[in-house]
Parts: sequence; C-alpha cells; structure tokens
Amino acid sequence: MTGGYTDTPFNITEILPYVITDQKSVISEIFEKQKCCFYDACSFRRHANLKQNEAEYIFKYIKARNGIVVITRCILMELSSHSGSLNQEYVAYIRHMNEFGIPVLLIFEEDLFAVMEIAFSTNAAINGYLCWAVRTVKNPVSTITKMLEQNLNIENEVIKGKNLNQEGVYRRFFEAARRYKESGDDLGEELLAICVHILSHIPGEEDGKFCIITDDKGAAGKIDALFKKTAMQHRGKNIILYSTPKLVQVMVREHILANKKDIKGILNTGINGNMVVLGMLIFDIRSREISVDCEQLAELIMQPNGIHIIF
Repeated sequence: MTGGYTDTPFNITEILPYVITDQKSVISEIFEKQKCCFYDACSFRRHANLKQNEAEYIFKYIKARNGIVVITRCILMELSSHSGSLNQEYVAYIRHMNEFGIPVLLIFEEDLFAVMEIAFSTNAAINGYLCWAVRTVKNPVSTITKMLEQNLNIENEVIKGKNLNQEGVYRRFFEAARRYKESGDDLGEELLAICVHILSHIPGEEDGKFCIITDDKGAAGKIDALFKKTAMQHRGKNIILYSTPKLVQVMVREHILANKKDIKGILNTGINGNMVVLGMLIFDIRSREISVDCEQLAELIMQPNGIHIIF
C-alpha cells in the first residue's frame, strides 16, 4: 500500500454513529432490503457536494426502493487518501443519508463470505464465486494481477482453485489486494465488480437488486465486461450501473424529480463543460456517445422520448 492510504481513516469515529458495521446487522440488511447500492468513490465525491435538497432526491429514490447504501473499505481508502482522513463534506453526506433514513453499510470486502454462508452450505461453493470473479476481472496490468504475481499462495487459491474448502480465502485475497492500492489505479472499482459479481449469485434475489453508482466510464466498462465475459453457466442475476445522468433520468421517470433547476443542479455538480453520456436519441438505431451541455441534457431528460441514457 502506497503512502496516504489506510482502510481505517484517522477520523473514522466521526462516521461510526451513522454507519452499520456489525456483521449480523450487515447480513440482515443485505438480505432484507430490495436494493443494495454500492458507491464508487468518484460518484460519492460528486454527490457529497450536492446541495442538501438535491441530495435528498437520491435518498428518496433509494428509500422508495427499500434500499441501502454500501461503502466498501477500498472505496473508503480512496475517499480518505492523501490526508488519511475523510473530508468533512463526506462525513456530512453520510450523516445526511442516515438522518434521512437510509441505512449505510461500511464493510470489509471479505465480510461477504459471511453473507454467502447464509445461502450456501460449503466453503468450496462460496470460494468458487470469488475465483470466477477474480479470473474474469483481472487483466495483464491490473493491481490485482500484480498482487497475485507476488503472492503465489493466494494465486493458487483464487486462480488455480486450490484449497477452496478453507474459510480464509476471501480474507487473504481482499486484505492482500488492499495492501497493493496505488494512486490512480482502478482497484476500488475492480473490487466493487468482484463483490457485486459474488452477491449476484445469491438465490432468490431479483435482477437489479445489486447496483453500482459510478461516474467513471472506464470502471463501468470493466464492470460491464466482467459480467459479459462470464460464461452463461456462471452468471448470476443482472446488476445495474448508475451514472449520475442515468440516475437522474430514472428519478424523473419515476416522478421523484421534476424541477428543472434541481435536475440541472444534480447534473452540473462536479462537471465542467459539456456532458458526455452513452445513450440514444429518438431517431437513433443504436447507442452512441452524446455530448451536450447541462441545459440541453436536462431538457432531453424531461421530454418523454427525448433521450434514453444507458450510462
């Protein structure tokens, strides 16, 4: 782990009253709620700078879906990089969610083993889902690949599938991966992809229950590729990738958000210049990148058939 990263921010006590960390409670929330929204660091930073009334539209959507927000330790590392502490606007955003009635889960990625134990009876089955996800998400220059090359025992477990009857495979993999976190890498998004890929195999859950909120187009591409590259027999339920523009369009269509000023406020926060979305206009026959300013995008979103945003 390079300097400036810690999976426990120096000021973590400031958010502990507003997050759920107890393992039994985490498991209960994941199984009981209808939507689990995993935040990527880029979108969290963006939304933490929204005005309070604008942020509350997002909270209303999650609450209407009987949802929770999940922040993983690697994402927390990114949010507290450089100083080792969470910025006060991040603390305030978490507190605001909690006060609005949104459960916020703060979890180590390896805690998902305990979640999967509820649904599967053998360690080998649970560890197998980690293996398939890691094999698919890693690429020749990824942080995960670098970690595996320098930790042959872990590589033997998650790539070659050895000793999958043991309990500690998740812990060894995720703890090692976080130690290799470097500035500018995609480790947070890669681990998010692995986590959601694993959870998508829980029996009985609906398509779209597990989702990732991210405005990183590169990360979204990797996550999408992970699910598309997974062989059909190893795929779980479908997940949803929400960019901020896509989330805004969903909220407009579900009559949670209607005021043009607020639509523009959410879209424009953290953005300079034109916005580029992947989507389709009314006469398009295939999706494409569409570059428009905030005013135009807000108008298109408010029209019933103005635009269909994919990401």
